[in-house]
Amino acid sequence: MDILSIAEDNYIISFGIVIGVGLIQGAILGRGIRNRFPSLKKHARIVSLVLLTLFLINAGANIIKFATPEKIAISDLTIPSTPEEGLSFLINILGLNAGLGTVIVLSISISLILFFKLAQIHKIARYFIFSLTVTVLIVALIGRFTDFVPTSFQILMYAFYQLGITLGLFLVTRRKESELAEFS
Repeated sequence: MDILSIAEDNYIISFGIVIGVGLIQGAILGRGIRNRFPSLKKHARIVSLVLLTLFLINAGANIIKFATPEKIAISDLTIPSTPEEGLSFLINILGLNAGLGTVIVLSISISLILFFKLAQIHKIARYFIFSLTVTVLIVALIGRFTDFVPTSFQILMYAFYQLGITLGLFLVTRRKESELAEFS
């Protein structure tokens, strides 16, 4: 029995774990943002709603891309001989030729990456987030370059993971400065 079969048989526990991991990742990111940008605490509700919106858009687009990955056959790839062919090759490999949705997701992703690069996150937490990101990237690449098509269960797992990240970030960044003083 493989790990995916075990996870599917125990789907309630699996969904709980995936949401929990997403919540932890989102909370770490939210805390890092709050520590790096203390002035955002005064406008916590607005900032958290903006981040919630950005993350929901990004999560929705990522789930759609995960559910229906655009396939690339390695046999169809050729070594580019001109810079234009090289750029076209890179755009096809990265999946940037998919239209307006890709442009929106790419711009949100770049903005979030820059934002999180500035966030103050502890080294262990950075490694945790980096490990999860690399794992998701590997699964996405497998879906792109192989005949792997995710099942409904795998798509739901990914959706719950994205939801967990979004909720974790939202719950941590939404607290106002006065609310933090009560917990200290």
